[in-house]
Amino acid sequence: MNKRLWAIVPAVAFGGLLVSVVALLVSGESVMNVYHPYWAVGKWGCIIASFILGYAAYLKKRKDLVSLLAPLYAVLIFLTGDFSGGPIMQVAYAATISVLAVRLEKRFE
Repeated sequence: MNKRLWAIVPAVAFGGLLVSVVALLVSGESVMNVYHPYWAVGKWGCIIASFILGYAAYLKKRKDLVSLLAPLYAVLIFLTGDFSGGPIMQVAYAATISVLAVRLEKRFE
C-alpha cells in the first residue's frame, strides 16, 4: 500500500473535481458558476489529497519539506477565504500536488 500511496493523490484530487463537474452537469447548472456549492466537493478532494501527500512524505526516509507542508497550503488556500477556491484554483492545485506526488516518489527514497 505504501508503494502506491503517491498514486492516490492525483486520483483523489482530480476525482473530486470530476465529481463536481458531473454533479453540475446532471443538475443542469452551469459549470462556470464558480459560486455553486457543488464545487465544494472538488475543494475537499484537493484538501484530502494534500493530507495524503503529507502522510506519504512523512513515511519516506528522506523528508520532502514541500510535500510535508502541502496540507498547510491546502488549508490556507481553500479554507481561509484569502484565495478564490473556484474551479481554476482547484485544477491548478490538483495539478501541482500531482507533480509533487510524482516528485516525491521519484526523488525521495
